[in-house]
Amino acid sequence: MSRNFTLIIALLFLSSCGMKTIKKGDPAQLKLTRNSVEDSFHRDDLYAILALDSKFRGDSKSAAIYFSKLYEETKDLTYAHEAIRSYGTSKNFKKLKSLLDTAIKDHPKDKTLKRFLAAYYLDTKDFKKANEVLKELPNNSEADKALLATTQLGLGKPKEALSYYKQRYQKDKSSQNAVALFDVLYSLKRDDEAIQVLQNHADFVSCDEIVCFKLISVYKDRDDVDKIITLTKRLYDKSKNASYANMLLELYQYKDDKNSAIEFLEKSSFNDLFLLELYLSQKKYKNAKNLAKKLYKESGDLDMLAQLSMIEYESRDKKDKEFLKKLSIQFDKVVKKIDNPLYNNFYGYILIDDDIDVDRGIKLVLKALKQKPESAFFLDSLAWGYYKKGECQKALDTITPIANTSKEEEIVKHYKTIKECR
Repeated sequence: MSRNFTLIIALLFLSSCGMKTIKKGDPAQLKLTRNSVEDSFHRDDLYAILALDSKFRGDSKSAAIYFSKLYEETKDLTYAHEAIRSYGTSKNFKKLKSLLDTAIKDHPKDKTLKRFLAAYYLDTKDFKKANEVLKELPNNSEADKALLATTQLGLGKPKEALSYYKQRYQKDKSSQNAVALFDVLYSLKRDDEAIQVLQNHADFVSCDEIVCFKLISVYKDRDDVDKIITLTKRLYDKSKNASYANMLLELYQYKDDKNSAIEFLEKSSFNDLFLLELYLSQKKYKNAKNLAKKLYKESGDLDMLAQLSMIEYESRDKKDKEFLKKLSIQFDKVVKKIDNPLYNNFYGYILIDDDIDVDRGIKLVLKALKQKPESAFFLDSLAWGYYKKGECQKALDTITPIANTSKEEEIVKHYKTIKECR
């Protein structure tokens, strides 16, 4: 109940008169607060000081008590208004309603009290009573119009409220007003018109989170992924928020649009490791090699050196001695510091296949197999190592179990060669 009432109270506060302060010794004020007993002035003066102190300290609970006391003593409407606001802020709605009833009985013509009462009924969803109260008001102020439009929506009459929301948006093109107008139009089944309000706001005013998230939810219901991507990209471009970048990449993945993902990552530099992965999946080895070089140069990370070495090997057609020597130096740095089965097998296979050092290659592959003994690729590397050493039976015994189930072109090719060796 608290949120709506507090917002409406804030709106009413803007159009209300200011707080009266009591200065000791001021005859005009003395006359206003004095009861039949002389000491009542001093009591009221103390309440006023305590009320103001509580208000400025943000202690709305205490402020409500003191302002309420002041109203009981003086029947001054200013204190009633302040007490009602403070009760609303402190969420004491029982006391708020009780004071409202008393104050309206004392001052039946006060329009501000009636606005407070209408706001109370709106917050308790009693739209009929709110409407009855609002009939007694001229409804020409912004506060009155807002209360009336909210009441009409609550009574299921969005058509009557529409003109107010249109006018409000024309006067103030805020995102909140755009969404409010959208909601009214949507409730009238004028979906396309409602969406156009938000789309125009996003295009010509601002594509902030309030509007763009609302649009995204609409396009999600319509399964319009392209529009969601456009909005998400705009949100990221404006805020550089990582959550929007991740959301965008997920959308590209959903569409299997790797080229758009690559384009976004190239421009944003949001996730270079993912970009590297995408380059490799698209066999863009030149781009992958350049990016891996950059990342290794920036970080000195040996894992990145291993990635770079593998990319260079896979992407090079002609593997001359000079290239293989350089590659061996790079991989030596890696395997001395990192015990990774993938790196051990890859480097081991290079040593075997290119006849650099078959025995060392076999040792590295066996090291990899200790961690992943079932790996078909590792077993294939080992079998190829035995073949290179001329140990054909060992090679055949190693490769046969995986050759019967594997469809990998290289394994099938090795198996055929090893069988002929036997």
